[in-house]
Amino acid sequence: MKILLWALIFVVTAAIFTFYMFHVRYQENAEWYDDYREIPNLWILPYCTPVFSVGALQIIYDELGVPGGAFVAEPLRILGIITVFMIPIGILGGVGVPLPWPLAPRWVVERRKKDRAARKRTTSGA
Repeated sequence: MKILLWALIFVVTAAIFTFYMFHVRYQENAEWYDDYREIPNLWILPYCTPVFSVGALQIIYDELGVPGGAFVAEPLRILGIITVFMIPIGILGGVGVPLPWPLAPRWVVERRKKDRAARKRTTSGA
């Protein structure tokens, strides 16, 4: 039963991450931007769900007791360490630090540039 729970967690977190990568990342006009939904959609979900996915895979591997030794366990641990370093990126984006294109969707980077230019024009023209 425990394996089914972790398999479900893996499937759900992988589906959320896939939704983010193919839907949210390639939107051109998002009505939820500058809304309360911006932080979860842009920063929490895409940078935290891979950690849960890899963690669920590690637990499933440990629970199954499948032979494979270092050929399976070590790459999962290395992948887990890499995904843990994604969390600070999500935190930085969530608190408002402007991130470059590979870390933020291209349309977000372009929109923030336009917003900064508009603010600069209104403050210098006043």
